[in-house]
Amino acid sequence: MTGSLRRGLRHGVERWFLNDRSLSGGDIVELCCSGGWITGRFEHDAGMGGAPTFFFSIELGEGRVSQQSIELPEGALMRLA
Repeated sequence: MTGSLRRGLRHGVERWFLNDRSLSGGDIVELCCSGGWITGRFEHDAGMGGAPTFFFSIELGEGRVSQQSIELPEGALMRLA
């Protein structure tokens, strides 16, 4: 189910939520971009705070892959993969 990424607290610790589910580092999610959905990995270090990161791969020619990441803004449209 699609939802907006939001910051919240669970057991007194800052967490990031998608709908009512707390996201954990390593969760595979899909991020809605202007051209469609991109599958990647959600990461966030509660001890460091700040915005979470979305890691994804871009396929290149000749079987190569480029690993990329972007900072996720609160409110980003996402869904579990």
